Amino acid sequence: MVTRHLTPVILPLLSVTLLILVIEALNRAGMLPVFIPGPLQIGLVAWNNPRLVIGNLLPTMYTATMGYVIAVALTFTAACIGVLVRRLRGSIYSTGVVINAIPVIATAPLLALWLGTGGSTQIVIAALSTQFPLLVGAMQGLATADERQRELLYVLNASRVQVVWYLRIPTALPYIFAGLKVAAPLAVLGAITAEWAGADRGVGAMMLYALFSYDIEKVWLAVLLCCGLAGSAYALLALLERQVVTWERTRT
Repeated sequence: MVTRHLTPVILPLLSVTLLILVIEALNRAGMLPVFIPGPLQIGLVAWNNPRLVIGNLLPTMYTATMGYVIAVALTFTAACIGVLVRRLRGSIYSTGVVINAIPVIATAPLLALWLGTGGSTQIVIAALSTQFPLLVGAMQGLATADERQRELLYVLNASRVQVVWYLRIPTALPYIFAGLKVAAPLAVLGAITAEWAGADRGVGAMMLYALFSYDIEKVWLAVLLCCGLAGSAYALLALLERQVVTWERTRT
């Protein structure tokens, strides 16, 4: 039973392990370009520089998490308002589309000039990078409630807020989790993009410093840290979804 629940995590880990072994074998055979080091070389850099890894990983995790949490709170509130006040639904959705259409790589320097290069700017950029899939998932999910069930609640004299809380939100959970899973890696990428605009610490800053010093191993280490953060965030939400949205699991 435990193995069945961990299958979505075990299979990706096995795939990644196999890929690492294949790349290491190709590197030892001299079949990789000079700008692609072997996994063992990258691992040795991380092992020999634990403070470098932890000192840059924690700020990125904090920025991505705070931006993600803020984006979840704001977009879910906006989606609920859009359901309760239908006249505002189009405006809320359009605003999300416009924000998503603006390239983050272009807005990061502008926000840094406006708000400074501190942690608040990085959190804002991470939140902006995350908001659209969250908004789409929440709004689409909240709109899927069964019409007959809504009519039953109205007959029972339920308020509009009660309809949202007891019917729309439970029905929307699969859609909401779909948006949460897509948005989690985007929060990490947004945090790293924000760090490119002038942060002193973080995986993005580490990547830039390594690029400027032509330290290929540290560049790839930063890339792998980014991938690890994004993948871990997705996996955690996937596990949480399996625990919360139990009825979808029983269907499959």
